This record gives sequence, C-alpha cells and structure tokens, in this order.
Amino acid sequence: MLRPLVSALLAAGVAALLMQPASAGMHATKEFEAGDTRPRTVAFLPPHATLIKRKVIKAEEQIEEGAELSKFLAASVKNEFAKQGYEVRMLTPDEVNANRELQELVLDADRRYIELLNQVRLKLPRQIAARRYQAGDEMRVLATKLGVDAIGFADLVMIASAPGALFLSGSGTQQMLTVSVIDGQTATIEAYFVPPALRRGAFTGYEAVIADPAGKIGDMAGLTLRDLPPAAATARAKPDNDNDVVSDVESLLKK
Repeated sequence: MLRPLVSALLAAGVAALLMQPASAGMHATKEFEAGDTRPRTVAFLPPHATLIKRKVIKAEEQIEEGAELSKFLAASVKNEFAKQGYEVRMLTPDEVNANRELQELVLDADRRYIELLNQVRLKLPRQIAARRYQAGDEMRVLATKLGVDAIGFADLVMIASAPGALFLSGSGTQQMLTVSVIDGQTATIEAYFVPPALRRGAFTGYEAVIADPAGKIGDMAGLTLRDLPPAAATARAKPDNDNDVVSDVESLLKK
C-alpha cells in the first residue's frame, strides 16, 4: 500500500547516487551535528526494500522478495539506532493498515518524502546542511500524532542483473541504502545517510543477500549508519503551538 514507485525511476535514482562525488556517509545540518536538533525519539515509517531484476530486454520489480527484505531492513535500522541510545518506534504495514487515521497520515507523509528523496538523489545531498529540503506539515502532524521528536525513513534499492543482462551491462548487483531523519517540529531533513562513496554499488551479491538477509542487510545498515551520533539526552518538549498541529491533523483528515 506504500510507495507505488516505478522501477525505472528507482533505478535512475540509484544510478545518480552512485555517480555522486560526495564521499561522506552522513549529510546533516550543523544543528544536528551539534546536538541541538538531534532527536531522542524517532518513529520510522515502514522501511521499503525494492528489488529489481534487470533482464536483457526489461527490468522487473520483485514485489514479494522486496517485502521480505523490508522486514530485515526494519530490524537492522532499528538495531543501529538503538545502539546509539535512540528510542525507536518502527511502524509496520499491518499497524498502519489497522488504523485509518494513521494510514492517511502515513500516506501523506510518505508521498511527500518520496518527492524530497528524488530531489536529494538527483541533486547534491550536501544541500541538506543548507536546510534546502522541507517536508511540510505532513511530517509535523505525523510526529505529533505519534508523540516523537522525529520521523525516520529507510529505503533499500537492489538492482540484480540476470546472466544475459550481466554480459551486456558488465555489472552484477548494485545496492543503495538511504536513511533520513526529519525533525518533527520544523519538518526539515536534519540528517541523510548513505554508504561511503567507495562502498557504493556492488557491496555484496544478490545471491548472498537472499541466502543471509539478516546478516547482509545488517552489514549494509551498519556501514550506512556508521556516522550516526548518539541520541539527544532527553526527548524534546512539545511545541507551544501544539493545538495548531492538532488542527492540522483534523484538516488533513478532512481532505
């Protein structure tokens, strides 16, 4: 039910990231690095893993395999944040689908994040430091609804070439894992994590991931989030305009 993305668009986004010269694994605002906007509590929308099989003539998304990998991605990302002291709530598709109000809020936030993610992937992520990426009311409303400091997103894209396509393209499996933290009060992307430039692309083969998804995806998450700083000492107080945010919730649900 989440993220009805086109495979070609995902593949283009991964290709753009692989060609980016930036070597940093974390792109963040100065305030996040200093700890001023670093959260204590984070709610992650259901992480999304997309597996694309590239054949000689066309590329096909493997829906069922991607759904299974998403579960391992959720566990791995939650584990990495927990290691640094974050209180993590990892939403599941079943949890979201069981609550109509939450479902609508998640869909709105997810849709807005996809728009931002495509901008970040196709432009330099260092613009995050300049606070160029604003997610809007959808994120503030969802953070208030869930009672957290920040909203998190994790996206894994794997492109695996079939034997014939491998011969023509010269490349096997390519992966890109991205993780974002969006402030629940300002709706700004405060931190964006990708693997270091030298470790992008063929991190590990498709067959190896399928054989040991927990281990391999855990390795990817650990590498991607290796620069994640410790959580803030305490959760942030609710903003003074909390009543306004509640009104925003009601307005969004009436659309």
